[in-house]
Amino acid sequence: MLRNFFTLAVRNLLKRKVYSFINLFGLALGVAVCLVILKYVEFELSYDRFHENAAQIYRTTTATYRNGEFRGVDLETGYAQGPLLQADIPEVKTYVRTHPMYGGAVVTYQDEVGMPTTFYEESMQFVDSTFFDVFTYTAAQGNLHTALDRPNSVVISPAMAKKYFGQADPLGKIVQVSGGWADGEYEVTAVLEEVPQNSHFTFEFLFPIHNLLQGGQYRQDDGWGWQNFFTYIQLQPHTDVATAEAKMPAFITKYQGDDLAETNSKAEMVLQPLPSIHLNQGLPTESGNTSETPTVYFFLLISFFILAIAWINYINLSTARAMERAREVGIKKAIGAYRSQLMLQFIFESVLVNLISIVLAVLIALALLPLLGEMVGKALTFEFRDYRFWLMLTTLFLLGSLISGAYPAFVLSSFNTIQVLKGSVRNVQGGFSLRKALVVFQFAASLVLIAGTFAIYRQVVYMRDQDKGLTMDQMLVVNGPKVLERDGSTTRLLSLKRELQQLAGVEAVTTSGAIPGGGHNWGTGMRRDGTPPEEAKSGRVVWVDPDFVDTYGITVLAGRNFNLEMASDLHAVLVNEAALTAFGLGDPEHALEERLILGGDTIPILGVLKNYHWSSLKMEHTPWLFLADTVSQRAFSIHLTGTDLNGTIQQVEQKYKAAFPGNPFDYYFLDDFFNRQYQSEQQFAQIFTSFATLAIVIACLGLWGLASFTTTLKLKEISIRKVLGASVSSILSLLSWQFLQLVLIASLIALPLTWYGVDAWLQNFAFRMGLGWELFVVPVLILGLLALGTVSVQILRGANTNPAKILRSE
Repeated sequence: MLRNFFTLAVRNLLKRKVYSFINLFGLALGVAVCLVILKYVEFELSYDRFHENAAQIYRTTTATYRNGEFRGVDLETGYAQGPLLQADIPEVKTYVRTHPMYGGAVVTYQDEVGMPTTFYEESMQFVDSTFFDVFTYTAAQGNLHTALDRPNSVVISPAMAKKYFGQADPLGKIVQVSGGWADGEYEVTAVLEEVPQNSHFTFEFLFPIHNLLQGGQYRQDDGWGWQNFFTYIQLQPHTDVATAEAKMPAFITKYQGDDLAETNSKAEMVLQPLPSIHLNQGLPTESGNTSETPTVYFFLLISFFILAIAWINYINLSTARAMERAREVGIKKAIGAYRSQLMLQFIFESVLVNLISIVLAVLIALALLPLLGEMVGKALTFEFRDYRFWLMLTTLFLLGSLISGAYPAFVLSSFNTIQVLKGSVRNVQGGFSLRKALVVFQFAASLVLIAGTFAIYRQVVYMRDQDKGLTMDQMLVVNGPKVLERDGSTTRLLSLKRELQQLAGVEAVTTSGAIPGGGHNWGTGMRRDGTPPEEAKSGRVVWVDPDFVDTYGITVLAGRNFNLEMASDLHAVLVNEAALTAFGLGDPEHALEERLILGGDTIPILGVLKNYHWSSLKMEHTPWLFLADTVSQRAFSIHLTGTDLNGTIQQVEQKYKAAFPGNPFDYYFLDDFFNRQYQSEQQFAQIFTSFATLAIVIACLGLWGLASFTTTLKLKEISIRKVLGASVSSILSLLSWQFLQLVLIASLIALPLTWYGVDAWLQNFAFRMGLGWELFVVPVLILGLLALGTVSVQILRGANTNPAKILRSE
């Protein structure tokens, strides 16, 4: 029987090659996209789970309240927190503190003949010597458990080993670190294997935290003053995290209670599970890119839509062809076939189609996965040795066979024998209305995807093109020198700045301790003079030279810019409009009469600046303050003019290297750097658009097949209309309207859902586009044109057929 079913299935596939191709390719493409999405979701959910003790590792976070008002969640802690948690709370087995090398450093290696290799590096971390006891990494060379025991040791990635040492053995080699937080010579004690991509913690160099803690600011601190460490703890085996968290309030009261009471504040420590770090909305000081759990699961919803569209294609075409199979069913029933046998035959056909589609789907998915990997910047691969892959594939095969085959089998096996043999069966009962409903679902899903894609790109473009209140066009940023002589560095920095200002292609030059999109120099609590300490609010401070405001084109609303010929300006501050509201400073003119208390110092306000976007437009305007600096070595901002940008950059490089030999010339354009903050949104847009496009292709493929078959069934009607004088355009409009009606019905269903979903997504952005009419009209027009274009091709073929060929047998 099975051999007979197989023979019949193959014959039916070959009999209608076009419809068979649509079914096979549509199902294969749908399953392939589903496989790729599931792989992406699996990858996102697997972050940090490769660590053996992942279930016992937590990162400490602190939620802060002042005067009962929630002030946010801080990831950064004092360096004393980890050791004291281990000492006071028995459930804590050990701890690890990490501290980024903020601002990076210059690394130099001199080979045996004295030839230097020098690069500017940013991906550096200071960590405790217990780092490799808590986190699971593999060593390519060296012993990780002892690699960071000595203060002058360093562990590097395989990429850095190749970059600095080539094919030579890195172990025992000495590198010089300059311009960082702990300068000196370091011996390479271990080289790691490639760090897994699904890790929230990224680095190229690991240094012992011991060296950092020898710095003056930490030796003079009690361990709680400088909050710029990340603390991880590992709990004892079989420990309930709730038991450990229950002891946190007493811990905070013991060590920070007095300081919190002075400002009427409250702090709550929460332990964040290691595997959940990547799947939470990133906080301002997050060390890496994050994904939100709803976003990840949203892609699962897209995969469901795509699979549903592919299965609907199969159902629609199978039931549409029911009239062709009616005589076959009638004859088989007349000679004694049972309905169950007929259902089994048609389900077997569905199984065969889905089996072939699964094989094709794997091949298509292998081609699509690298493209997705390029979008997210990860090398994604299918693990064929993982049983979960085959379980997923088997599940998709069984579900596809059942869902796409059950209803057609039920319909085709239900024909009445006598009616079929008399030729009186004109349609499938309920089949046409069901096909309409399924096509409407396809259109609605496609419309949601088109509108979602349109909205995402509109928001990304909106953020990218919005006036930032800062000049970013042709703003070249050059990292300042890290290797400096102790004497005369300020003079040389000023000299270089003057030389750059004299270049023909340079309009203005300024230096600063940070740049837009690149963080700040000092984050601290601040308040208006005369207000109690508990009214202090967080603000960000950046040191800039007197040319910064003019170079960046920032508007001064009141007061004036820095003038270092006036000594008092070195102890004054420029504030933005957001600071006026936050600290109750009144209007810009009145604010000039006020003073701010920063870190214990009382500082007058020299000027008020119009709000500017120093950070991503995802965030509200917050208090940003500028303090005066004669010159900064952190970054040179050079506003270029003219068209010969490459020539000007070469001149800047020559001046820079002449002034500071031994320092790498590292530069970038500010607009590119600033827009990196939208990398996650851009990736989301690319992925969403790609999957939406594939879903629409699958829907159009099915629509094309359905239109082709519908046109074939209506060839006699079309021929009669043409004989009676109907034009091709009237026939086209008549038949096309049947499908366009379904587009309109789908629009009524999809547009409210789209409005709700887009509005909810936009709430994540402080500065967002409006929900204009074009956001809903344009997707409907796009879908209508796609549907009309798809069906028109088939209808025109039928309308242009010679009526004599169709009616000659009538």
